[in-house]
Amino acid sequence: MDEEIQIFLARSKLRQVVYEKLQEKPQIASFLAKELGKHRESISRVFKDMEEIGLVKCVNEKDPHFRKYSLKEKFL
Repeated sequence: MDEEIQIFLARSKLRQVVYEKLQEKPQIASFLAKELGKHRESISRVFKDMEEIGLVKCVNEKDPHFRKYSLKEKFL
């Protein structure tokens, strides 16, 4: 993992937790939010930020309600 990604994750405990959960399996924001006791919007924002820097990808882009995200192969 490069330094930019490490710094990105280090800046937020929630990002770190989401990253750890994504290492286990692909995740859906609403389900992960419920598991972690967070708002869905917070998890969705983390997914969006992770997607913008190339850390994750949406595996079902056509579903507008339950988008599932997974880590890109090089970050597993």
